[in-house]
Amino acid sequence: MKLKDAMRGYDYDLPLLDALNDPQLSVDRRVLAGATIGVGLDIAYFAIRELEEAFAALAHDHSNGVEEGVGFEEVAEILKAQSTFQMRLWHLLDVTPLQLALEDLAWLKSLAYRRGRMAAVVRDENLPITYMTDEALCEGVTASQLMARTQASS
Repeated sequence: MKLKDAMRGYDYDLPLLDALNDPQLSVDRRVLAGATIGVGLDIAYFAIRELEEAFAALAHDHSNGVEEGVGFEEVAEILKAQSTFQMRLWHLLDVTPLQLALEDLAWLKSLAYRRGRMAAVVRDENLPITYMTDEALCEGVTASQLMARTQASS
């Protein structure tokens, strides 16, 4: 069997779907995987990495007794930017113990990296597979788009 035949119809979200449906994983990790389905390959990885780094800095600040240090500022910037995907992750993790949230973000980042790495394999093999995000497949306007227009005109 040729690689092109084996990869026909490949879905970049398969690792996320596998995680979502894995009863061995914690519910939190399954939900995080589900929240990442349909997010662009690069956007997902970099957004998760940025949030993980901010949480790590926040944990470092906390362990050093610093209340409004670098971590606080990094998380505040993320919350201010209101990235739809990062806000989704924030609301899934904001009440999770910080160390556990860091572990879950590291796990999700690894999953997002492996997912994105498949794009390089596809490219290197000249396979005709493209990834369509949920946003690209959306028919009609979303609440997020309407709110962004309203906030931009204010």
